[in-house]
Amino acid sequence: MSSFIKSTEQLRLVTDVGRKFLGLENTKSPELAQRVQSVFQYLNGKLGFPDTETGRQDQEMFNLLIRTVYPEILIDLADLLYVQHERPAVFLNFEHIHLNLRKDRTSLPQPQEQVDEKFSLLFHELVSLIKEDLIFYNDPEWVTLLSESYSFYLSQTKNFPWDNPMELVPHDLKTPLMDVATGLAGFRLIHDWPSNFPRLILADNMPFIIKGLIHFVKLSGKQNIEVLNVDFPDAPLGKPYGCILANKFLHHLQRAERQQFLRWAEEVLEPGGSLLILDTDLECQILRRASDPEYRSKLTHGYVETLVEIEEKFCETLIQDVRKIGFDVSHFDFHEYEDETDAYSQFPGENLSIKFVGLEIVATRPAAH
Repeated sequence: MSSFIKSTEQLRLVTDVGRKFLGLENTKSPELAQRVQSVFQYLNGKLGFPDTETGRQDQEMFNLLIRTVYPEILIDLADLLYVQHERPAVFLNFEHIHLNLRKDRTSLPQPQEQVDEKFSLLFHELVSLIKEDLIFYNDPEWVTLLSESYSFYLSQTKNFPWDNPMELVPHDLKTPLMDVATGLAGFRLIHDWPSNFPRLILADNMPFIIKGLIHFVKLSGKQNIEVLNVDFPDAPLGKPYGCILANKFLHHLQRAERQQFLRWAEEVLEPGGSLLILDTDLECQILRRASDPEYRSKLTHGYVETLVEIEEKFCETLIQDVRKIGFDVSHFDFHEYEDETDAYSQFPGENLSIKFVGLEIVATRPAAH
């Protein structure tokens, strides 16, 4: 049961204690700090606590948390709500919180370790409540608040923690490139995309991503980038593309859907145009390992629910279908990897064993079509 209630008629979410936002003082990013306050003001009009002894204790602890939060709390919130699939391991930055508590000389109601545990619990309960309320989760004003804050943060910090998709882009590109289901990688592409390159089309179907990318394009000032709301594999036909990039996307589709996508790609590519596929069965392997309750309990909370099952021999069937659709394959490479990492672990520093296959395909639409 959540500590929060979807009502403001009992105990308010934000009190005078939290409203001071002392952790945001003297920040190098006053605009992001202002966005933090806007987000919690918005939540203050939607949520609250029950008027009980436990509710009053939760209200006190939650306001102590937001009194001492750091500007990047919005990024943590957005990651957990909308892009946990891409950013699974997200935790409160207790170094920042502890520093702010010391500056504030706050008298803690419990030992620090218990306070940290309660902070983390309340933060994740807040995320869970919003996730489970589809009206709230999809509210345009709320999505805009978080997506534009995310965009502004990346524009200011250039903190792109993902692989560089530009490494896959042909240097001699003469016609538009589409990145399908671009996700968070779209921000890095926008930042790195040369102003003298052909048009870049970023396609996704998540409002958080779409709004964030559109905002980021505006901040970049670049005129050769377009963001489309597209639901693959049911994509519309468009102008011929010189290149289509499918980066860690096709494993989300069942085989019939992947075949439908490949037929679409073959049709919209210009003769000689390239289809670049980078993919892995990592998520499927984690999902299968999660059938072991002990392994599952160690995974970041909420991550398993974002994963999808795919058929056996995904890599083999994918390359078969690419060739069967009619593409000429100039490069196909795959490797089996075994890793020990805490990137998916609920407990930082506790590594999990992960084995998976990664593949690369470079395919071309034949000139004679």
